[in-house]
Amino acid sequence: MSGLPTGTVTFLFTDIEGSTRLLRRLGDRYVAVLGRHDSLVRAACEGHGGRQMNTLGDAFFVAFARAGDAVAAAVQAQRALAVEPWPRDAGVRVRMGLHTGEPMLGGADYVGIDVHRAARICAAGHGGQVLISRATRELVAGELAPDVALKDLGEHQLKDLDRPEHLFQLVVKDLPPDFPPPASVSPMRDADALPPAPNRTIGREDDVRAIGARLRGGARLLTLTGTGGVGKTRLAVEAARAVQADFADGVRVVSLAGLGRAEDVPPAIGNAVTVVPVAGESPEQAVTRYLAAKDLLLVLDNVEHLLAAAGFVSDLLAACAGLTVLATSREPLALRAEQRYPVAPLALPEPGTPEDTLAAVAAVTLFTDRARAHDPEFRLGPANAAAVAEICRRVDGLPLAIELAAARCGLLSPGEIAGRLGTALGGLGSGAQDAPARQRTLRSTIDWSHDLLSDVEQEAFARFAVFAGGATVEAAETITGASLDTFDGLVAKSLLVRRRAQHAPTRLGMLETIRAYAAERFAATADRDAVRERHHRHYLALAERDGAHRALWAVGREEHLARLDAEIDNLHGALAWAVDQDSAEPALSLCAALGWYWLMRDRYADAVDWIDQALSLPGADAAPGLRVRALCIQSWALWPLGRGAEQAAAIADAEAGARALADPVVLSQVLQARASHESSGARRAGVAEAFADEALHWATAAGDDWTTAMAVFAQAMAASTEAQLRERVGRAASLLEDLGSVYHLADLLSGAAYVALCLGSDRDAKAFADRAIPIARELDNPYSWMTLRGNFGLAALLTGDTAAARDAFREELELCRELIVRPFASEGLLGLAAVAAADGDVDRAARLAGAAAANAYGQPQDVIGARLDAAFFAPARTRCGDDAWAAGRRDGAALSFDEAIAYALQES
Repeated sequence: MSGLPTGTVTFLFTDIEGSTRLLRRLGDRYVAVLGRHDSLVRAACEGHGGRQMNTLGDAFFVAFARAGDAVAAAVQAQRALAVEPWPRDAGVRVRMGLHTGEPMLGGADYVGIDVHRAARICAAGHGGQVLISRATRELVAGELAPDVALKDLGEHQLKDLDRPEHLFQLVVKDLPPDFPPPASVSPMRDADALPPAPNRTIGREDDVRAIGARLRGGARLLTLTGTGGVGKTRLAVEAARAVQADFADGVRVVSLAGLGRAEDVPPAIGNAVTVVPVAGESPEQAVTRYLAAKDLLLVLDNVEHLLAAAGFVSDLLAACAGLTVLATSREPLALRAEQRYPVAPLALPEPGTPEDTLAAVAAVTLFTDRARAHDPEFRLGPANAAAVAEICRRVDGLPLAIELAAARCGLLSPGEIAGRLGTALGGLGSGAQDAPARQRTLRSTIDWSHDLLSDVEQEAFARFAVFAGGATVEAAETITGASLDTFDGLVAKSLLVRRRAQHAPTRLGMLETIRAYAAERFAATADRDAVRERHHRHYLALAERDGAHRALWAVGREEHLARLDAEIDNLHGALAWAVDQDSAEPALSLCAALGWYWLMRDRYADAVDWIDQALSLPGADAAPGLRVRALCIQSWALWPLGRGAEQAAAIADAEAGARALADPVVLSQVLQARASHESSGARRAGVAEAFADEALHWATAAGDDWTTAMAVFAQAMAASTEAQLRERVGRAASLLEDLGSVYHLADLLSGAAYVALCLGSDRDAKAFADRAIPIARELDNPYSWMTLRGNFGLAALLTGDTAAARDAFREELELCRELIVRPFASEGLLGLAAVAAADGDVDRAARLAGAAAANAYGQPQDVIGARLDAAFFAPARTRCGDDAWAAGRRDGAALSFDEAIAYALQES
């Protein structure tokens, strides 16, 4: 055969996987399938300059002058085979192997070991896979197409060949990337030096890749750090398995957990690499001599209790140029050559994760896999998915804790396991008997870390349990009394977690499993009450500073809200301690300081519940000023929860207390709340105005600009004429602008729109709402935006713009549902009922009107309701008849809160 490539030649061998079975299955049809296969492979090879040497059955042997052309031909052939519409029972999967060498020509054919090597490489592959040798890889690595990559499979001993071959796999876009290990091959590189995994490793694929990249990228000492139970040992072994082919002398794993002294480390390494000291040699010298000539990865597992041996590791790296060390430790070795890789817990499901995607979350996958080992019939499904997710979250995604929890599935259901997790350490089973003793229970794992701490570190560790949700470094120092160095040590030992956020102080935290352990230690300390009192004082001061009216309602309030958001768990923890101590004044002080924050963050239930608890404590009446302030906050929080009757009682109680107290600022604030209450509902404007006037009197007497501005605000809401409303809104707006409170300004204009509608001044209402919209749109205040959209919708409806009204009421209802502010549902439902009536959809109007009435929470029909009835509902009743209207209202009234909103938004 003339014109064959000479010199450096690349051979491509191909073979149909399972061709004999395919022949038996297809019978006479096999000829056509084989013919189409031959055409596709031949076209790809000839198109890239390949010379076909021979075809034996379904196998091709093709020679190429350029390695790049051979690779391109293989890629084209595999793609063509993959998209070919083969008969349903005739999937054709072809394995391919490429090798480059300098063969001899023997007549019209090639001879030599390179031909046999290429054939053996092909035989080692699987259908759809393309394997190439190192020689071919060296020629094509820099010229691969953008959608083609190489995957390193390591060295393998191929049948009948005298030396191992380093194999690579072509990874081609749109073709399967993963295959079993090469067939009929024996991996080299001391496979027995790596302990086999007892079960499959889950959720660590990205970590294995990242660690491999570090090791291949030149890291001489890489330490995997993390808390006990996070899976450092398993990860180190899997990462070593992935890179072992990159080290000519393989991998050795040295477990140090059972050693008690640093001087035991060199002999342990010597045993692992099977070096015997010669006469006069120390173990250190023998290990150094042996490793100096090796290209080897040394895995040192569990170094944390033997950190005094770090000097030997440093000397070893300096003396052994081909040595790489992968260590696992709960704290770093603190060497100059060291790179650190923090091992995080497994990914957790976010609250509300759909069930169909829950199984793909790493922590849930691990629980499910391990649960089946104890209960073969276990399946993740609707009955247990939420409980499994809760278990994973409660144990922080720690693999050991998840496995221990899953071990209970032989006896308990996931729901029962979750119910027993009273603390993060409770309800967990025990590990396997062949696991290290420190890993058979989560408690023993943390004991191992705790026992390595100094006395000072143990004290700080226990005291840190006082923090819920972590703490700033400053707060941790102030409350625990520990030094910065001590906290640095606890972070290094993986018992504290450092969390950094842009534009916020560094925070320290604990995993909940660790905190549960620390809390047990803290509860046994003699000074726990003193530490908790310091904790309360610190967070009360923070709440009084960042939760003050001037802080939360002026420019820059975002910073104050962010600090309170970050510390809300600590603030509630401080409240819980005061309540547990029956300490009324500390509890009420914190409630009063947190009041505006609770309201601004729509945490109405928190406000009502905590204030109820504080007011019920012995001695609450002995702090009348705090009691009145707490009642005033509670009155504001009750209405959004649909508890209007309780709101009236709280306001009356607060007013009586404020009058007895005779503090002009407190009295003015309570009277403002009273005026607001009288302005809403049945709108007793005259009564409201009297309270607002008195509120302004006391605010003026106190000389407090904020209280004065808010009293004028209250006067505006109690206006009884259009002219009075315009004048008072103008005055209040001026005062609020001077104070820089755009938030109150937006609320003032929104409220003025509603008052104008009550007074029949629809154009004024539209003007006020239009003026409020650009201000409110810039603010992070969904509650105020919700009220504004409702008031705008009413103004649009009563001025004839039903399209704008429909959009506004829909947005109001969406926010009402999101914030769970039930009384506002009535307004949005009634507004959309009016829109439906205007559109002529009388049945829908009746149902929505009934739903609105059912969600009124005892609020009497106000002026606006009467206006809507006259303008929209009375004509609708006339059209459909009273009986049909009443029936529709009954249907609407039967809808729940969520059902009514879904119906109004046409979601069902």
